[in-house]
Amino acid sequence: MSKSVSRIVLGGAAAIALLPAVAGAQNQQEWRCNDDSLTPSQAVVRAEWARKCGLLTNTGGAASWVLSTTTFNVDFTMAKEYIESNTTRAYSGNAHAYKVNYYYAAAMYEATPMVKVDLEVTGPTINFFKWNPAPTTTLRVRPIYPTFETSLPAGSGTPLYPHPTDTTDCRMYRDTNGDYRGDTLYTGTSFYVVANCESSCYAPDQEVLFSEGSVPISDAIQKQREDLITLSPDSTLDNLQLQPNRVYSYTSEIRNSEHVLYEIRTAGGGKLRLTNEHPVVNSEGRMVRAQDLKVDDELLRQDGTPERITSVERTTHFGKVFNLRPVSRDQVSNVLVAQGFLVGSARYQNEDVQFMNRIILQRSVPEELMPR
Repeated sequence: MSKSVSRIVLGGAAAIALLPAVAGAQNQQEWRCNDDSLTPSQAVVRAEWARKCGLLTNTGGAASWVLSTTTFNVDFTMAKEYIESNTTRAYSGNAHAYKVNYYYAAAMYEATPMVKVDLEVTGPTINFFKWNPAPTTTLRVRPIYPTFETSLPAGSGTPLYPHPTDTTDCRMYRDTNGDYRGDTLYTGTSFYVVANCESSCYAPDQEVLFSEGSVPISDAIQKQREDLITLSPDSTLDNLQLQPNRVYSYTSEIRNSEHVLYEIRTAGGGKLRLTNEHPVVNSEGRMVRAQDLKVDDELLRQDGTPERITSVERTTHFGKVFNLRPVSRDQVSNVLVAQGFLVGSARYQNEDVQFMNRIILQRSVPEELMPR
């Protein structure tokens, strides 16, 4: 998402990075999200915990609100915001200027420029203002949640966790028994949000195009294949061209968990099995989420022909899910081929709404229409 309350880049799949290439800072965040992998319901608990602890331990109290510079209340006044004061012990992170409600809303809700600001009348944060969904706001299927270490950036410090069962405890805990949960009280003076995590990937049997043909992504990870095929950067709807590319990183969850999958079937016998927010290219050259597709929409095949969707079934998958990133970073050459259809790489998922519903494949402009 781009940078307003409704459009914020909150990257990091809850997955482990398996790299044919050298790891970068982004991949360290993926490693951290994998270790701290949460289900959607657990992610909601973490996001609520982080907001509560930030408000109660690191602001001036319920009356210390300021007016947001980015977000409106439903009555078109600026929303009331709280900002954490101690940046070395903050629950909302420096990526969003330690704004507690802004961070919480971005983690919980889909794109919207407006929220409903309510005064809490019960609970631990009574008399604080909270940003709730406005009438047009939708909750994320996969909420985003913060993960912590003793220092910045990700991978440079000791991983920290909330208490595994007591959500009233705002202290941090270390993992000393290898189960990726807090069990030993952290007594240090500083902690930081080092990543914002969300899982959204391929089912293990989903095939992705490599130089010698389509390969199930789980097999490609096992063999650490690098010989990826993607669109070339100058491709258009009228002239799709494939190019050799290379894998920069793979992601795979370290533990099995339940995922929402959408099974999409087409008139030509095609089938895609993707998590709900996986990006897919439609026949207009737009990047859309799997969960937004419906019967009679058209997907784009690798040769540029459209193919009508005949069914969309929401299912679940218990196990691991996978993804990959090419070495290239431009939008078009981050389009892969899965089961013969054009889909987005993991780079789109980490910046999802910034690219979703945008036309990424323009049509060729005839030479006679070009200005002279």
